[in-house]
Amino acid sequence: MGWEYFDHDWRNLLDERVTSMFRFVPYAASMREEWDCLALSHGTIYHTTAFRQVLLDSFGYQCVYHAVQDHTGKICALVPLVAGRNLALDKAGVSLPFVNHADICGNNPDAVQFAGACLPELRDKFGLAYIELRLKDQEIIGPGWRVNLQNYTFVLPLEDEASALALSTASNRNHIRKVYKNDWFTVSFDSRHLDGFYHVYGKRMKELGSPAPDITFFQRFFQYLPDHAFLLTVLDRQTKKVVGGMLLLTSPGDQTLYYPYGATLIEYNPKYLNNFMYWEAVRFGIRHGMKQLDLGRSPAGSGTYKYKQQWGAKPVQLKYFVADRCGGAAGPPDRNKLGIFVKMWQAIPGFITDLAGRRLIKYLMP
Repeated sequence: MGWEYFDHDWRNLLDERVTSMFRFVPYAASMREEWDCLALSHGTIYHTTAFRQVLLDSFGYQCVYHAVQDHTGKICALVPLVAGRNLALDKAGVSLPFVNHADICGNNPDAVQFAGACLPELRDKFGLAYIELRLKDQEIIGPGWRVNLQNYTFVLPLEDEASALALSTASNRNHIRKVYKNDWFTVSFDSRHLDGFYHVYGKRMKELGSPAPDITFFQRFFQYLPDHAFLLTVLDRQTKKVVGGMLLLTSPGDQTLYYPYGATLIEYNPKYLNNFMYWEAVRFGIRHGMKQLDLGRSPAGSGTYKYKQQWGAKPVQLKYFVADRCGGAAGPPDRNKLGIFVKMWQAIPGFITDLAGRRLIKYLMP
């Protein structure tokens, strides 16, 4: 499934009562406490101003965050949006880069609808070639929006260990039991293993033909989100070497444990390293009172899509809406057409891609 179009006029669907109730205003530092209160109660960890700071400090994006206020000035909806240059050097607004999905956060459905109707104005106000919204539970209905339906996220319920394990296929359960029986690995939640994790992550991204951000990007999660960011690393029991790891984020608003970044050394695949690491993430989420584990984005039919299915996680359709100025001529690159660049990246020596990737990735807005 590729791009589909929605051509209804959402502005005209809003009655005058709704329009007169709200104001769409830019984020200001004075809003931070109220913004975060709404983000942590009705949104995700990605809606917080702390994650905003991670993005701004790491990549130099422009903050285009906006809030919807009611007639009393109370914030009732949040639109996290940053602007930056894409690979074609067009100025784009994305909600949010480096995040698989970020619905418009709000405690009032009318306010959420009002926010969506106001978004095209930001495109024109800030001179953006396009705006991209990465939605999971919402849709945008309005003129000029088109939607990409290629990606899914996977959500695994976390009740207790027995229930979570029962959701897995028999093969997956056998692999989990085998890796523990052989005692090949140990798990750590010590963030001092970040260097080891980053080495594994950078190597795996190179093998996949993708650039990796600088290690400071990961460091800022622990700096700005100290109560919600955790580093799960897996060590070879014999060598004590870090062979895999995950950055995990607890999100109290939706009671979800997010897994945005992770990697393992492929030479450990015969020892079911991935099975061990994912199961340790499941156990971590249950211990921390999370109700579900979001396993991240995968295109339909991909290898990661099939792997996540065996855990009993349900695929949830992601909807990436784009509104541009040119009726479809602009927008994010079609990743299916980047195959030649992936192969080139895999072939270029690592000492070149390591340096170039840290500078290039901000333009990908992945």
